[in-house]
Amino acid sequence: MVKKISSAVLFCVCSSTAVGALAQSDGGNGWRLQPEFSVGGGYGVTKLKDEDFDEDEAAKKAFALVKFNEYIGVETAYIDFDEARNDRVEFDPTGVTLGLILEAPITEMFSVYAKGGQMWWDADAKLDLEVAEATDSFDGDETFWGVGTKFQLTEHLDFKIEYERFNFDISRDEVDVLQSRDINMDVDYASANLQFTF
Repeated sequence: MVKKISSAVLFCVCSSTAVGALAQSDGGNGWRLQPEFSVGGGYGVTKLKDEDFDEDEAAKKAFALVKFNEYIGVETAYIDFDEARNDRVEFDPTGVTLGLILEAPITEMFSVYAKGGQMWWDADAKLDLEVAEATDSFDGDETFWGVGTKFQLTEHLDFKIEYERFNFDISRDEVDVLQSRDINMDVDYASANLQFTF
């Protein structure tokens, strides 16, 4: 997980440096390169949708964003999901995402955007085997997507409201032979975020 986070952050930093160098040679139209770098964090509520997992939990995230111009950017994020549980399994995932953001400015103070990309996740699991408890860890990678709105609070500070959809897919054979079926958990994540732009 540490290597994934480091690689994602390094990608954003290198992208920012590269587009900064290219910006000097741009022709000057509406899509010209105007690189900016932002960091932020958010907190929100997740809705787990699965036949075995059906509950509301919380999640926290931190993110870094490189905008190439006012329309296109690349974002990496670390998300800490709360524990989910059913009768046999307690599931505690975290994830790192890397995604493309397409933003549409409506006014100088307000914009809407969509994003999509890949999430790499790890999860600690506690298994109740009736006669004893066992712990295990799982990982995977899935695509994700999201939409959001951004409100400018000050010159460098924005407030963002986002909705994102993630998925965790684990074969029943990986979890426990007593598990009735595969875990295919859709996770809806609605969050409020503050973003600081340098």
